[in-house]
Amino acid sequence: MNIIQFRDLFRDTLSSQFKIIEVDFMFKNILTSFFKFNPTIIALDPQKRLSKIQISKLNHSLLLIKNDCPLQYVTGKSFFLNLEINVDSNVLIPRPETEELTLWSTKSLTNGDKVVDLCTGSGCIALALKKNNPSITVKGIDKSERAISLAKKNSKKLNIDIEWITTDIIDFHEEKSSLDFVISNPPYIHPSEITNIQPRVINYEPKLALFTPNDDPIFYYKHCINFANNALKKGGKLFFELNPIYYKKVENQVLKSNFSKVKIKKDFMGKKRMLSAIKS
Repeated sequence: MNIIQFRDLFRDTLSSQFKIIEVDFMFKNILTSFFKFNPTIIALDPQKRLSKIQISKLNHSLLLIKNDCPLQYVTGKSFFLNLEINVDSNVLIPRPETEELTLWSTKSLTNGDKVVDLCTGSGCIALALKKNNPSITVKGIDKSERAISLAKKNSKKLNIDIEWITTDIIDFHEEKSSLDFVISNPPYIHPSEITNIQPRVINYEPKLALFTPNDDPIFYYKHCINFANNALKKGGKLFFELNPIYYKKVENQVLKSNFSKVKIKKDFMGKKRMLSAIKS
């Protein structure tokens, strides 16, 4: 079987789920990710024969995508602010909103800052912050051992020095007034919202990183705020990615917890997605 035949098989199999342009993008992405093929190979060498191993890999990838597995989990890769991040089903796939949060927060970093990224997952935020300003020291915290293991692989691959710690945010402590900067994209989807979530998210992404307890939609924010309130220096900065539904609850919790100058920022979709605050 050659490349163009397999491209057509992808189109035929996935045409009911995706637009042709999306199918072609996924097919090219898989070719480059697994086989290091140049994306132009379909146009330049459409009759190139595929090996049995390549055909097997493509068939498996096609089956996964047909079953709604996100492309990033199929290839094991995602891009975050120009960093190639390894991902698997133990961590969330980095979102554009999280890129926005990271870019926004980066403007507040100063040389030598001590930074903690809570609920770090793949480590994408921590890695991007450190890449942008190598003078800072960064710790990435997550209670998932598998997430931290993947974050360590990412920092090694990218040659970015981060201290990774496996612990629950409830149990994590730093010396009082020792930090300059705390950032977090914690679990923030309430279980009542599950009907609004795409099946590919529910079926493949880690529920541990998605959902809050049923009885408290800002449970993780409260623990992050308590941690930041103790660990941040006066004038230290706090940044959150938000669930727009509960942004006001988080804002109120921050305001009554020894923080000031609270700002809410909208994402590219016009939703209230980010918060920043200063330790009083």
